[in-house]
Order: sequence, then structure tokens, then C-alpha cells
Amino acid sequence: MMDINTLQYIRKYVKKRIEETRHDICYGIDTLDRLHYAKGRLSALETLLQDLKDLQHKEESIDDDSGTESEISNSD
Repeated sequence: MMDINTLQYIRKYVKKRIEETRHDICYGIDTLDRLHYAKGRLSALETLLQDLKDLQHKEESIDDDSGTESEISNSD
């Protein structure tokens, strides 16, 4: 499992890159090829951010399940 500070740093970095890409799409694109590239990059960054969130929730639910099993074992 990744340390929470590392995970927060990565998520903050990805969010910053998403905002930069959105700004670039709105104000800095001068060719259709660059637009397609920027849209692909934006999609990839958003997918990465969602994957990080999903993995964090999955790890939290596994930790919760492990804690529940330990509590049941201790009560017997």
C-alpha cells in the first residue's frame, strides 16, 4: 500500500496537470492535431485520477474487511 502522503502528492500533481491541459485546450491550441493530442492527454489524466481513487477505496475496503475478521476472531 502506498503511503497517504505519496498518494495525495500524486493526486495533487495529476489534478494540476488536468487544469493545465484544460487551459491549454481553451486558450492555447492552434491546430487540430494539437487539439486531438490535448484531448487524449486530458482523458488519460482523468482516467489515471479515477483509477487512483478506485484503488484507494479498494484498499480501504480490504483493510475494513481485515479489521472485521480480526475483531470476530478476537471475540471467540
